[in-house]
Amino acid sequence: MEFSSYLKDLIKKRGYSYRKLGSLSGVNHTYISKICGGASGIPSPEILRKLSGPLCVPYEELLKAAGYLLSENKATYAGGIEEKILLRVARLTPAGKDRLAEFLDFLEDWEKKQRRRKRNAEKNQDNNF
Repeated sequence: MEFSSYLKDLIKKRGYSYRKLGSLSGVNHTYISKICGGASGIPSPEILRKLSGPLCVPYEELLKAAGYLLSENKATYAGGIEEKILLRVARLTPAGKDRLAEFLDFLEDWEKKQRRRKRNAEKNQDNNF
């Protein structure tokens, strides 16, 4: 079953209109309509998290239906490490996302310094020969 049909069925079972689900979840009702119509593709894990509560469906179940989970094993995600990271980021609070962004800035700076040190060490080694 395509995700759009799956979501449409869940909404129908709850007796919601797209507007009602939108107001309960904080997701724009027009976007929900586009998802159900197949016009917008698969929503992000963050959108699925917002929809899971009002639809009374576990977040992991929506992830599986959307193709983010490969199996019942919640640690096995489609697409590799990048998707695993995105899924974890989607669950963070806004404050947690801010802290993560600060850490990523630090990590990127650290990696640049490491590359620079390595290049300088290689240049010095070449100059010694």
